[in-house]
Amino acid sequence: MTKFMIDNNEFTLTGKNEYEGKLCVWGEEVTIFVDSQENQEKIVSFVQDKIQWIDENKDKIIDAFMEENSHYIEVINDMIEDGEFDAECEIDEEGFISALFINNVSLFLDEKDWSIMLDLEAEPDYLLGHLACIEIDSDYEIEFGGLNG
Repeated sequence: MTKFMIDNNEFTLTGKNEYEGKLCVWGEEVTIFVDSQENQEKIVSFVQDKIQWIDENKDKIIDAFMEENSHYIEVINDMIEDGEFDAECEIDEEGFISALFINNVSLFLDEKDWSIMLDLEAEPDYLLGHLACIEIDSDYEIEFGGLNG
């Protein structure tokens, strides 16, 4: 299989058992990477199910990120005060959270297990050029996996 469709969006083969396409997540178009050897029907069902779960659990995902990264609010406010970050005023938790969005989602599916990795980004760039990796396992446990970039 070299391509398949999900919700009128084409996913194309980009490597061995690796597909790439775009879907709407948290109200924005997001690049989705899928790594699986399963058949098309199983992949489509899996992708739809996991994207729906991500949409329905935005607050849980954000909470897992903020649990280890709320200090960024103070860091950014210190940078604003020192003139190192261009902003009209200091930010609060609500402003910080509202700046977060999903840059991409990677879905992994094999015969026995599955997992999700997604990268959060912020606009304005409160993550200072980094992407925040969020890892979700097959028990729907959510963990912050570190900063990339």
